[in-house]
Amino acid sequence: MNKSNSSFKATLLSSLGAGFEYYDFIIYGMMAEFLSTLFFANDEPWIGTLKAFALFAVGYLARPFGGIFFGMVADTFGRKRVFISVMLLMAVATFSIGLLPTYQKMGGIASLLLVFLRILQGLSFGAELPGAITVACEYSAKNRRGGNSGIVIASTSIGAMVASLILFVLTGVMTNGQILNWGWRIPFLLGGILAVANYFIRKHLQETPEFIEAQKFRPLKKDFMEPLFCLLKQYRIELLQGIGMTVFLSSLVIQVLYFPTLLKAHFGYSSSDIYLAMLCSMIWSALTLPLCGLLSDSIGKRELFKRTAIVYILGVFPLFSILDLHTFSSLLFFMCVYQTFISFASVCYFPILVEIFPTNIRYTGVAACYNITYSLMSTLPLLLTALIRYSETPLSLVWVAITCATVTCIALFSRQPIHVVPVEFLGTIP
Repeated sequence: MNKSNSSFKATLLSSLGAGFEYYDFIIYGMMAEFLSTLFFANDEPWIGTLKAFALFAVGYLARPFGGIFFGMVADTFGRKRVFISVMLLMAVATFSIGLLPTYQKMGGIASLLLVFLRILQGLSFGAELPGAITVACEYSAKNRRGGNSGIVIASTSIGAMVASLILFVLTGVMTNGQILNWGWRIPFLLGGILAVANYFIRKHLQETPEFIEAQKFRPLKKDFMEPLFCLLKQYRIELLQGIGMTVFLSSLVIQVLYFPTLLKAHFGYSSSDIYLAMLCSMIWSALTLPLCGLLSDSIGKRELFKRTAIVYILGVFPLFSILDLHTFSSLLFFMCVYQTFISFASVCYFPILVEIFPTNIRYTGVAACYNITYSLMSTLPLLLTALIRYSETPLSLVWVAITCATVTCIALFSRQPIHVVPVEFLGTIP
């Protein structure tokens, strides 16, 4: 198999896994309304919902631990071994949620089991997307990393669409009582089955050429903690720059989770219009991500990332003003433009992040930057709620968005040179 075919196969297998795992991770948040009733039944409804979303955040908080741990394993013993392990972990956790007894049958033990399984999901997903991007980029030529990254990231949009579709069908054919009785288990059981199927698909993935080459420079006795120690001792600047570059993208993504609340409470849009517009924008995102990736390969990822952040800073106020038109077409236009910013930022950010770390610490470095930032930004909805309530205007969100984009611009324009390892030294750690 030639290099081009190997690159396509690795990108395809990485994309399938990332899509399935994103479905498994996000389905919990979409089912929070039902889970709050099933596992926190003795609380007031709003308290149960709050606990369910707090548990959703637990998954995010667990991600850095899973990402860094599995990153060290991948940098020491190989990407393929980790790819298969995290898929099995997600399959077990998601399928087990579908088998859990409810609070009514086991009381607080059921709630604790749900917390434990949600943590397992977070540990697994913390290693999944950084690993998928790392594998796809290590198989790709440098001038194709943006396009291939776009394909991998597009798969997460497809995973979200599949989750939305399943819940749309579920709520359409079942009564609320039937869903609470047994129907809520279907999305989790299906997610577990899909993950197991993907495990057998991923078994055909070979180790990346760059990792194989890197092993020639490593001692026979491998130190499991070496990638983390090296990252913290020799690549602190790159780590901070990577976190800074992640702030803008993570704020864009997390804010999407806040839009249903924001757009309904402060702009007067109906829930049905909001979710329909979000679904359409996810389809738009899945279609445009590969194209944005090709563009980044053509004009340069760093330059395109800078332009994206600057255009967002200059255009975010006019963009949000479109919502004041209070029509579905204006809402749909807003969501699609917003997703376009996410697409451009994503296809630039991930390849740049891969290239600032050498092969022997790459998985660990990418996972650390990505997951630490997302864990911190998972508190953004709480911050936005407090700011909007205090300032009495939804424009507080816009100022937060501008701040996050500015942080990323500082990281991109930093005078400290980002460490890009020449091809001939990809296997070494200075």
